[in-house]
Amino acid sequence: MLINFDYDGVIVDSFDELLDIAIRASEEFPASRKPAKEDFHSIENLTFLDLGQLIGLNGDDAKQYSDAVFSEQKKSWSVSLFPTIAEVFSELSKYHTLVVITASESQVVSENLTALGIRDTITKVLGGELGLSKSDRIDMVCKELGFEKCETLMVGDAISDIRQGKLANVTTVAVTWGFQDKQLLAREQPDFQISEPAELLEIYPK
Repeated sequence: MLINFDYDGVIVDSFDELLDIAIRASEEFPASRKPAKEDFHSIENLTFLDLGQLIGLNGDDAKQYSDAVFSEQKKSWSVSLFPTIAEVFSELSKYHTLVVITASESQVVSENLTALGIRDTITKVLGGELGLSKSDRIDMVCKELGFEKCETLMVGDAISDIRQGKLANVTTVAVTWGFQDKQLLAREQPDFQISEPAELLEIYPK
């Protein structure tokens, strides 16, 4: 199986740090308002471009805001793994190919995963700076690594992860320990909804 994971809110507990980064980036754009917790909890497409539009930026300004977030991430970003993620990834990687598809900047994410000790379990990291939707990145990695859609998953904690997985015609797994509420996720009718990482081993053990 090819298992694609979102990063923030699925692998790492980064909500407060990411909100702080988003707020710092917004300070470069006086016409915008500051991002708020509720924005991350409810936004339908969790990308920094869409977040920029949500806080009042349009066109090039929203794109520049997204770039400013990536720049802030490169300056300082300290996050921690959710409990049992390391053990689950170690076990999954014995039998499956793991990929990270994230709104965050791929180099920073890759460096964080190395520092956290699980980068060697992950084949690729595809970040938001590529300018592609998650469904397009799922398509790309399926072709590159030689997986059919019927043997591919998208694991995420946001409405957009489930929608993008469905758009790519792959199995979707919603996790409830991340950014968005489990009732909100349930309305998207994911193929699976789980409350702790170890449940991934029950879905596809080998």
